[in-house]
Amino acid sequence: MLYELLLFLSSSTPNGPRKTSVSVSPSGEIVEGSSVTLTCSSDANPPVDKYTWYKKNVTSPKASGQSYSITNISSEDRGEYYCETQNGRGSMNSTALMIIVAGKQTSVVTAAVGIIVVVLVLILCSSGFMWFRESPQKLDRRESPQKLD
Repeated sequence: MLYELLLFLSSSTPNGPRKTSVSVSPSGEIVEGSSVTLTCSSDANPPVDKYTWYKKNVTSPKASGQSYSITNISSEDRGEYYCETQNGRGSMNSTALMIIVAGKQTSVVTAAVGIIVVVLVLILCSSGFMWFRESPQKLDRRESPQKLD
């Protein structure tokens, strides 16, 4: 009984934020042009009342609030992001989360169609060139009178 009372008292003792962490959604590869949401989590009593988002090596905050969304992400958005949590008892920064932005991916089908178009254009150009080279000779043969003996 005494143990339970101590446990209750220790869990309800006011403290600053602890175990502050960042998660990203969706997980996996982040492709240029897509959107991501970073979410900050922390244990605190009283609860966290202020969340601030930072990008490492950038002095001004990027955003405030428990979540930070980056839409139409580009290579300029790559870097390390972290959140700071605050309540009336203190503050804590999360570990930084590295965001890597991959270039837009060209699908295999798009690449194949592009190659086929280039090949067809080359075939048409070369056949047109061959026709043009042969045309004057054919005209010369038609125009020159043939001698009949």
